[in-house]
Amino acid sequence: MESGEVMGEMGFQPDYGELPIVVAGVSQDSPAAQSGLQRGDRIISIGGEAVGSSQQIVDFIGAHPADPIQFVIERGGQRKEITATGRMAGGKLGLSPAEELPREHVGVLATARHAWDFNVEIMRLTGKALGQLFSGERSARNTVSGPLGIYDAASNAVNEAGWDGLFSMLGFLSLSLGVFNLLPIPVLDGGAIFLLLIEAVLALGGWKLSMRVRERIQQVGFVMLLLLMGFVITNDLIKKVSRNPEEAKPPAATEQQK
Repeated sequence: MESGEVMGEMGFQPDYGELPIVVAGVSQDSPAAQSGLQRGDRIISIGGEAVGSSQQIVDFIGAHPADPIQFVIERGGQRKEITATGRMAGGKLGLSPAEELPREHVGVLATARHAWDFNVEIMRLTGKALGQLFSGERSARNTVSGPLGIYDAASNAVNEAGWDGLFSMLGFLSLSLGVFNLLPIPVLDGGAIFLLLIEAVLALGGWKLSMRVRERIQQVGFVMLLLLMGFVITNDLIKKVSRNPEEAKPPAATEQQK
């Protein structure tokens, strides 16, 4: 994967470089919440290792599924040591780390330009993810999600990052669906454009697609979409039942002022 790109299930996030890492959200009644971690805490280190990215935190927690996790955080100008134990279903702490993006006050034109550039980047990453999916670099089972997956993602976004997280997720989802709609699949806009291109080529030789052929193509596309819907819904259900509903350990935590 190219530097500056992080892609996961239904996800993609441009890399902004090395930035301070903060707690973007904490799930209610989670081990992270029981430990005393709060939204807005700046994470200095985890397990004695200096933190350089949010992905480092995710990887560290995943590599120590049953161990107590020691954090050094900064809150209100003071540093604290916080140790969290226990896990939620799936081995999660209920912590959502994120890079603390710097805020800059700019004019209307600069804001519009930034919004344009950011949306173009998100669409580019979406296209790249779809390309990896069709080339076999990414597993469809671990990449696509249906209504249940979207509902879970929306719930997590609200719990972990508030309404800002929800609106950001909805924006990403809208852009992703827009790119998907341009795929050359019949009944999608991309399929209609593809058919127009085929007809333009055939017209050069004096041929044209008959109405019967058009109908068959549309029927094939409709069946493809039904199969896709069935796959993503089934995939959501499999993920639901395959998750361990029990927490590995009851949450417990200690907090020490440095």
